[in-house]
Amino acid sequence: MPELSVLVVEDNALARAALLRLLGAHADIGTVIEAATLADARASAAVQSFDLVFLDVCLPDGTGTQFGSELSMHVQGPALVYLTADPGAAVEAFRQGAFDYLLKPVAAADLARALGRVREARHGAPPAPIEIREGSLTRFIAPELIAAVESAGHYQCVHAAGEVHLVRQPIAALLARLGPGFVRVHRSVIVRASLVTAMETKRNGDGELELAGGKRVRFSCSFRGNLERAVGAR
Repeated sequence: MPELSVLVVEDNALARAALLRLLGAHADIGTVIEAATLADARASAAVQSFDLVFLDVCLPDGTGTQFGSELSMHVQGPALVYLTADPGAAVEAFRQGAFDYLLKPVAAADLARALGRVREARHGAPPAPIEIREGSLTRFIAPELIAAVESAGHYQCVHAAGEVHLVRQPIAALLARLGPGFVRVHRSVIVRASLVTAMETKRNGDGELELAGGKRVRFSCSFRGNLERAVGAR
């Protein structure tokens, strides 16, 4: 299995060392770079890419979610796993695009679970159907039927085959499960690139996309690079 390159952003030296020891038990963990501040983390990310970034939510010079939002704008951005001692902080982390989160002190079993999800998303496992529970009914939606995903509070609205289904899952984690062909065009919107038929841009750089079938969704100038690369690669 290919090695995972890792960036650990944690200001507490003891917590950082403990996480590194746990990572050392996994054979596919390759290069691990440490950072104690957002400034250090940004400097490291500027010179190399990472498969996986562990981000403490609270750092001396800001919040981990700030950096996480920056990383999530890249098409091939890393999987983000937030570190927090406060379970309530995980809600905000997910809103900011978290892939997973771990409560501190990090347990070996929780780390193994998170790494398993990262491996599945990174190493070509075929996209599994999206499980959607509607009362007593569970639906399984094949990714190839999905046209777009839009956030609505704690839920994602999954547009598939002319219907809309609600799933309670972070948008970044859902994007990782959908696999190639999907692109994040807004903090709260994912689309299937092959369905984009038109793009209308406003003066501020934001705008709307038209998808095959007539559905329109918004896009952000912050994610325009993702969009243009994905549409150009169709």
